[in-house]
Amino acid sequence: MSKYTDSEDFPDISIGKVSSNDRQTSYSNTVSAMGTVVDVLPGNDIDFRGVGDIIADIMTDQNRLTSETVHPLNPHQFTIPLPNEKIHCVQDGVSGEWYYTGIVPNRGMINHLITTSNVVWQAGTSEEEEDKPYTGRYFSSFPYEIRSLDLYEGDVVVQGRFGQSIRLTGSNPRVDTPYSYSSGNVASPITIIRNGYLPVEDFETDYSGIWLTSDQHVNIPLKAPLPINLERIKDRYDNGQVILYADRIVLGSRTSDIILSSNETIALCTQNWQHDVDTVLDTLSELLSHVKSLAAEVKSMAQTNMIQTFPVTIVGIPGVSSVSNNIAEYGNNFGNVTTLEGKVQQLETNIDALKQK
Repeated sequence: MSKYTDSEDFPDISIGKVSSNDRQTSYSNTVSAMGTVVDVLPGNDIDFRGVGDIIADIMTDQNRLTSETVHPLNPHQFTIPLPNEKIHCVQDGVSGEWYYTGIVPNRGMINHLITTSNVVWQAGTSEEEEDKPYTGRYFSSFPYEIRSLDLYEGDVVVQGRFGQSIRLTGSNPRVDTPYSYSSGNVASPITIIRNGYLPVEDFETDYSGIWLTSDQHVNIPLKAPLPINLERIKDRYDNGQVILYADRIVLGSRTSDIILSSNETIALCTQNWQHDVDTVLDTLSELLSHVKSLAAEVKSMAQTNMIQTFPVTIVGIPGVSSVSNNIAEYGNNFGNVTTLEGKVQQLETNIDALKQK
């Protein structure tokens, strides 16, 4: 006991049914037993009582089978058991309430872990359909189609019933995994969140995944080539990276900005184009500079030609000519080029505003 519970000054408080004088009795009289899930209770939609509660047949230490309402022991983190799964239960020595702590595993199965001999059956809907183990009101059971991840020494894993998982592990060159090797060849941490169904995470077969690496060398099957400087290190990057991989990736902002900030460049690659942001904007800036110079030359030529004159033969009057000029034609060209110069200047100003100062 702690120094506080040993103290005579500890206040006589009451929490629910259990007073401070009953604490020692509550701890010492706790009963542990195994149970079989019979049904999952829907809970109360009004005050949310009973969320996570189940009905289970529990075999007590008196070798007596009783049907009890069992609550999750930890309301902040629990897995809802399914009918016909075996669970571990504890009973509060004072209140008599039962709580479940976890589900008993069964040979690597993860979707529906039927591990009990005391099976609850569901009658077939027709004479041709055989009775089958009850799986709940709406849960679809695929016990042999979805299996657990392959686990390695030291792994910390959270797994759902449908193939989704979170693996907290480290690289190890002695184990054949997609993240075995790192630049330091030590147990560098890696975290993988994925939706998939194979026992090992895989970019090509998982529906989607997020990989948080530290220095692992990971083969990333990108569908479009990267610029050469990035392609060389794509699968041999020696520092931490976040890899998102799926059929489609959507970034959405509800009320404010989407910010991408890079110490070097941002590469954008498709099946038809490969480039980075710096190269595109530098090329555009250079192109505008050339257009500006060309416009200045055309403007100068138009201004010169506006004042040029030359003799023109008058049709129908032999031997007589007149002086002509190109003021109207080249004046129109001069005006168009002047307008173009203004637009180019505005584009240059806009692009210059994008440059880091």
